[in-house]
Amino acid sequence: MVHMISHRYAVAKESPRDMLTWHSVVFLEWEHGQFGTIVEGAYLNGIGGYKGRSNWYHDKDEGVTRLYKTMPPELISPWLTTAAEVRCYDVPMKNLDELKEYVAKYTGPDKRFLDPNYSFSHRARLTYRSRANIAQYLLNYISRDCSYSELTRNCQTFAADLCGFLAGKKDVLP
Repeated sequence: MVHMISHRYAVAKESPRDMLTWHSVVFLEWEHGQFGTIVEGAYLNGIGGYKGRSNWYHDKDEGVTRLYKTMPPELISPWLTTAAEVRCYDVPMKNLDELKEYVAKYTGPDKRFLDPNYSFSHRARLTYRSRANIAQYLLNYISRDCSYSELTRNCQTFAADLCGFLAGKKDVLP
């Protein structure tokens, strides 16, 4: 299954801009049922620049995250707001219900997420949909255009493109 999730970020004091800013990701359920994968388009080098602090792992607020410990030095550098990367996180949540539980645990003005929205769910309709196949599709996607624009080519357009491609659907909106 392929799911699109959008949310606002929880911040100490919301600005008008914060109230209008939404982040979208894709959650992939695998047939083996051992784990799921979060796929997101974002700033280039963002996760390294943020010291491995991902909203999708429980240890985000620890001094040093497990993700950061595993990152080679080449991946740790300042982020670029005009260039994009695709990130894939294998997560312990195996299905949408487990993901919703995780998001609910971290939803609130003093947590990570606000107003989570689950706007798309559909089975993957590709014959070639292994992890390796999807990794190749993602590399092809980002290789064609690695620019990032908060208004026109962002996490939302990436999530809609990926959901539409994997589910074989047109007009998928963030």
